[in-house]
Amino acid sequence: MLLAATPSFASLTWPTNDQAQGATKRCADAAVVAIAERNVTDADVATCTRAAEFASFKGDRAAALSNRGALNFQRANYNAAIADSTAALELDRSLVEAMVNRGASYLKLRRPSDAEANFSRALTLAPEHAAKIHFNRAMAREDMGDRVGAYADYARAARLAPQWDQPKQQMNRFTIVRGKPMS
Repeated sequence: MLLAATPSFASLTWPTNDQAQGATKRCADAAVVAIAERNVTDADVATCTRAAEFASFKGDRAAALSNRGALNFQRANYNAAIADSTAALELDRSLVEAMVNRGASYLKLRRPSDAEANFSRALTLAPEHAAKIHFNRAMAREDMGDRVGAYADYARAARLAPQWDQPKQQMNRFTIVRGKPMS
């Protein structure tokens, strides 16, 4: 008799709302720590997978999928990050983090038009993160060959976050010819 093939009683029960919400919190905590430490493990991804599977509420499932997408992005698993972010957005179209992560994944996969569309949508939903989103959209626009749009977004990011040096550094790469930026 193979005991390992026998499921335990606990695995046959559906989690309570408290257990499901606890799983969602563990997923969020795992994502925050793993991303901050730049050390995403299989266990971190599995934590978010379990949270998504057992989520009692649509918002919890969307959050778990968004966090798993962020973990997959950090692991350079961009297609999985896009799939997770898309699934999260299907559940909650206002999840700015999922939209930005999906845009960043598209950018890494050299799909700047898709990235630009995600960043543009994110700007309408999260003006409090506008500087970073404008910066990301500038990179997408630059990859698309839209130097004027890229420069404008770098300039907006610099204006919105004057203490942040990166937008200004990017703007310094451009030469202005007859009022238009040229890189």
